[in-house]
Amino acid sequence: MQVVRRYVLTFAAVVFALLANKTHAVQESIHRVTALTSVSTGLPPINAAQEKIKAWVRTRDGHDHEGSLTNQSFSFLLKPGESQTVSARQILSFCSADPASEAEAARIADGIKRIVNPDVKIAEPASVDLTEIGLPVLSSLLKDIQDTDAHEPDFRYRLFGRIIPGYADGADRSLDFVRLLDGEFIRGKWVPTDIELIAEDDQRVVIPASSVRRIAIEQPVIHRTFELQALDHSLYVGWLDTGIAVRPSSSLIAEAQGFARLSFDEDGWAADPEGIYDPLPGKRRLQEGFRWGAILGRVGPSGERWFAGKQIEKSDLGSGRLFFVINDNEHWQNNIGSYRMRLEVKNAYDLGDPR
Repeated sequence: MQVVRRYVLTFAAVVFALLANKTHAVQESIHRVTALTSVSTGLPPINAAQEKIKAWVRTRDGHDHEGSLTNQSFSFLLKPGESQTVSARQILSFCSADPASEAEAARIADGIKRIVNPDVKIAEPASVDLTEIGLPVLSSLLKDIQDTDAHEPDFRYRLFGRIIPGYADGADRSLDFVRLLDGEFIRGKWVPTDIELIAEDDQRVVIPASSVRRIAIEQPVIHRTFELQALDHSLYVGWLDTGIAVRPSSSLIAEAQGFARLSFDEDGWAADPEGIYDPLPGKRRLQEGFRWGAILGRVGPSGERWFAGKQIEKSDLGSGRLFFVINDNEHWQNNIGSYRMRLEVKNAYDLGDPR
């Protein structure tokens, strides 16, 4: 009897498990049908605990809007008859290649003039402003660059790389550029749809698709590793743009190592990221308030400089792109060497590769 009883109980357990799995399968089928129905009607899938995605939208008139994004996905035409739909959470940044607005065209014309100024304090802010406009700058920029066999740094070359990396460039300049979370990218045309954000005060903001220039999705954490070159990224040559935009809620951890030489074979005129503590005889101790060869940081094209050195943890960064540089004077031509930097930035926007 005990054997029979065990068989009966085992059979009942199997039947119960099968019924439970069938119920689960039916529920899954219902969920899939509901999701497909929602997508086909232009609505996001029904989800009571839908993830909040914070987005930053810049319009063609230069205005910024931030808030929780209600759009759950974006579609792009890759070629006639072929499209791709991407979840908003899988996007790092999107830039529209649509022609410049009247206001953007004026900024581009002015910026192209200022970016060739030999004074880095004039050229660099122009480069940053043109970077923010993005793809509509390319044609004017490429027409303006002339082959002069010059060997000095030229902000126009750096600007090109900030707008479009070589791996994503192509012959068709009219294609939008989408950077994805997995490191891939899309060159295609956005299927325009109005963008709806819910601001911190719970007010809904609707941004017409026709006015959108850039969309970025806030990332919980961004990691970066790059080389800060003594020749290319010194104070009077140009700051390295990390490709990261921070906000007041962002926080930063930066570490650096390496050896930068500010006078070729003079070992006394070289330093690690902390800078030179004891300059050679007859040389001033500080350069513009900081040690020679030290790593400095900054947020925005005209933000206050701060010492980064080998390691720094920093919050209350303000708003803008995050930059780093090696401290030096106008005589940068004899610089050689580099520092390797590693960043961890929380609650920030990933806008592009370090340049």
